[in-house]
Amino acid sequence: MIHSLRGIALRILARNKTILSFSVISICLAVFLMITVSSFMANANRSIDHEMKQQYGDMDMLVGYATELDNETLDQYMADLMQSTGGVQRVSPVILSHMRVKGQALPISTAGVENDALSKSRYHFTAYPGQEELILNQSLADELQLQAGSQMTVEGKVYTVKEIIGDPVGGAESVSDILLMNREEVKQIEAARARHEMLSSYMMVQAADHTDLLILSEYLQELDPGFTVEIAEQSSALKAGLSLLSNYILVISVLIVMVIALLIISNFEGMLHKYRFQFAVLRSMGAQTEQLFKMVFIQCSVTNGLGVVCGLLVSLLSYSYIIPWISGFFAVPISEPRFDVGVAAMVAVASFIILELFMLIPAYRSTKILPLKMLEMNQNHNFKGQKGRGTLGKVLMAASLFCILFGVAFSGTPSANAELGYLLGFLLFIWSVFTMVPVYLSVVLTKILPVLKLFAGRISYVAVKNIVPQVKRNTFLILTISIAMMIAVIGSSLLNTIQYNERNYVKKQYATDIKIVDRLEGSSTIDPEQLKQQIMQFEGIEAVSTVSRLSPAKQGQDDKVIDYALADLDALAAQRLLPDIVNVANGVIVSKQYAKAHAIGIGDSIALSVYQDEDPKNFKHAGTLTVAAIVEPFHHADMYIDWSNADVHTKFTVFDTAYVTPINENAALKQLEGIVGKFPTVDISSYSQALENSSSMYTRVWSFFLSAIIVIMLSVTIGVFNSLMNNIHSKRKEFAVLRAISVDKKGLVRIILTQVLLYLCIGMAVGIMLGIILLYAFRLIDPSPIHIHVRFVTTIVGIMLFLALIVFIPYASSLGNKKVASELSQSHA
Repeated sequence: MIHSLRGIALRILARNKTILSFSVISICLAVFLMITVSSFMANANRSIDHEMKQQYGDMDMLVGYATELDNETLDQYMADLMQSTGGVQRVSPVILSHMRVKGQALPISTAGVENDALSKSRYHFTAYPGQEELILNQSLADELQLQAGSQMTVEGKVYTVKEIIGDPVGGAESVSDILLMNREEVKQIEAARARHEMLSSYMMVQAADHTDLLILSEYLQELDPGFTVEIAEQSSALKAGLSLLSNYILVISVLIVMVIALLIISNFEGMLHKYRFQFAVLRSMGAQTEQLFKMVFIQCSVTNGLGVVCGLLVSLLSYSYIIPWISGFFAVPISEPRFDVGVAAMVAVASFIILELFMLIPAYRSTKILPLKMLEMNQNHNFKGQKGRGTLGKVLMAASLFCILFGVAFSGTPSANAELGYLLGFLLFIWSVFTMVPVYLSVVLTKILPVLKLFAGRISYVAVKNIVPQVKRNTFLILTISIAMMIAVIGSSLLNTIQYNERNYVKKQYATDIKIVDRLEGSSTIDPEQLKQQIMQFEGIEAVSTVSRLSPAKQGQDDKVIDYALADLDALAAQRLLPDIVNVANGVIVSKQYAKAHAIGIGDSIALSVYQDEDPKNFKHAGTLTVAAIVEPFHHADMYIDWSNADVHTKFTVFDTAYVTPINENAALKQLEGIVGKFPTVDISSYSQALENSSSMYTRVWSFFLSAIIVIMLSVTIGVFNSLMNNIHSKRKEFAVLRAISVDKKGLVRIILTQVLLYLCIGMAVGIMLGIILLYAFRLIDPSPIHIHVRFVTTIVGIMLFLALIVFIPYASSLGNKKVASELSQSHA
C-alpha cells in the first residue's frame, strides 16, 4: 500500500510509460546533443592550444638579425636591447643553419640553442647537448637507425646522440627533420666553413602576459629596421570560425531546451487532464494545494532528472566515436579527444535547472482548479478568464509596438540603446501572439464552422467543432509546433542571408585576386612604396598598387566631412581598378555618389581642406584639385588622390591595403610569405581563400543547425503525435457515439485526420508567420535584404504532414475496427 505523496506520484508516473518514455528520450536527445557539441568545442580549443604549445612552446615571436661570426658582444647587446623593451619577459638566442649529415643527400636543418627554459620549451629537449653532442628528431633517428648514445657524422665530425625528441610540428622554420646542437658548436662550424662573414642569428622572444604582439613587433622593428619578425599565432580563420560556432551553439542550445520544456509541459498537461478524477478524489479527501503541487513537481523532477542523466551517460559512452566524427565533419583538427567532465556537468546542470523552472508551470496549474471543476465534463469552462487573457495580449502587443517605435525614433542616438528597445519589442510581440492565439483561435474556428459545413461537409464540420472546446487545453501543443517552426524559419533564413551577404562582401573586399592589409590599421608604420618594391621583386607578381586608410577632409566651405584615400593611381589604372588619368599629381578621382550629391563634373575644381589633429575644427587648406574622373568606388572612398601629392599627407594617411595581381595565385601566395619577416604586421589573403573559408564556416554552422533542427523536430513530432494520440484516446467514447449514430470507419478516419492536420497546420502557420515577421523586423536593426530559405521550410512542413499521415491513418483505422459496444463502455478517464 502507498502511504506517501511521493509514492502516489511515482505510481501515476510509472503507469504512464508512454509519456515518461517520450519525455526522458526528448530530454536525453537534447542534453546529448548539447554535451557532445560543447565537448567538441572544448576539445577543439584545447587542441589548438596544445598544437600552439607543441609548435612554439613559450615563444611568442622569432626576431632575426645579421651578426658577425665572432661577435658575441652584438648578440648580448641585441638580447639586452630586446629584454629592456616593455612587454618582453624573456629572450633566448638561437642560430638557424643547415648541416650535412653522413648518409643524407640533402642538408638537415639545424638549430644552435642555449641551455635555458625558453629553448627547451620551444624545441622540447631535456638534456642540453655539450661539445661534440647533438639531439635529433625521432623520424631522422629511425631513418639513420640511431638511438641515444649512438654516434653520427655531421660536417665531417663525429657527434654523440644525446637525446631523441619527437618530430617537430610545423613552426616558423617549417621543417620535417631537425638537429639541435650547442650554439657555440654551430658558430664554430659556420666559422670553419669560411663561406661568409655574417651569420643569421635569431632571438626567441617570450612576451609578458596580456601583451599585444602586433604592437610589440612594431616596437622591436623600430629598434633596428633590419630586424625580421615572425609572430607565433593561431589561424585567424579557424579562431573566428570557432568563436562564431560557439556563439551559435549557445543560442540554439537555449532554444532546444525551451522547445523540449514546452513539449514536456504539454505531456504533463495531458496527464493532469487524464487523472483529473483522481485529483478530485484527493482534494475531496483533504489534500492541500501544496501537496498536489509537490506531487506533480516530483513527477516532473524525476522525469527531468532521468532525461539529463541518460543524456549524460549516452554522451559519455559515445564520445570516443562521436567527437572524431564531428571533428572530421566540421574540419576542425582534434589531437587527443577526451570527454570533458567539467563541460558535460555544467551543460547537464544548466539544462536541469532551466527545465525545472519550466516544470513549475504544470505543478502550479495543478493547484488552481477546484474539485468540482475537475469533475466538470464540459471543457468549455477552461475558457473562463479568456477575456482577461485577450486584454493581456492586447496590452503586450501595444507595449511591443511602443518599444519598436522607441527604437525607430532613437536609432541614431547611441546612448538611447535603440537595439535593446527593438529586442524587447520583438520578445513582447511573440509573447502577445502566443497569449492571444488560444483566445481568438476558438473564436475564428467557430466563425468558419458554417462555411466549413457548406463546402467541406458535415464530417469536417463535426471534426472542427470537436476541436473548439479543446483549444486552450492544447495551447502548449500548438505553441510547441509554432516555436519549432519559428526556429526553423529564422535559423535557416538567417544562415541563408549570411551566406549570400558574405559572398557579396568577400567579392567587394577583393578588387584583385590577392590583397595585403596591415593588421595595425590606423597605427601602421609601413612605407607603401617600400612594400610595393619588395612585392615586385617576386617573379609571380604582375602588378601591385597601394591605398591608404580613409582620412577626413572638407570641400570648400562645406562643413560636411568627407573621406579621401591616397593611392597609387597609375598602378590602379594598370590593374583596371580606376581609369587612367593624365595629371596624376594634381588630379582627383571622385565617387559617383559624391559627384551627384555635390553636382560635380569632370574638369571641375575642388578646394580641399584636410584634417590635422584631434581638434575637429583644425582643417588645413591643401590646395585645389581638378576632377579627372568619376567612378564607382572600390575602396569606399569619396575621393582618390595620388601618393605623390604631399599637400594632403597627414598622420592619418597611413598604409592600409596593397592590391596584388598575380600571374599564378598559389605560387604568388608562397612567394609573398617571404615579406612577413620584414613586415610582420601584414596579413596576406586571396579571394579564393576567403571564399573557401566563408563556405567552410557556413558548412560548419549549417551542419550544427541541421543537427539541432533534427533533434528539435524529432522531439516535437514524437511529442505532438503522442499528445494527439492521448487526446484521441480520451475521446474514444465520443467517437463511438458518432459511429453509433451515422459515421462509418472512413468518416472516423477523416475526422481524426482533420483534427490532427488542423492542429499541425495551425501551429506551423503561426510559427512561419511569426518567423517571417521577425525576420523583416530585424531589418530595423540591420537593413540588409533577407533571403528566406523557402525550400528548407517547405521540406520541414512536408515531412511533418507526411509523417502525420503515415502515423494517424493506421491509428484511426484501428479505432474504426473496434467494436462500438466495447468503446461505449470505456470510462471517462
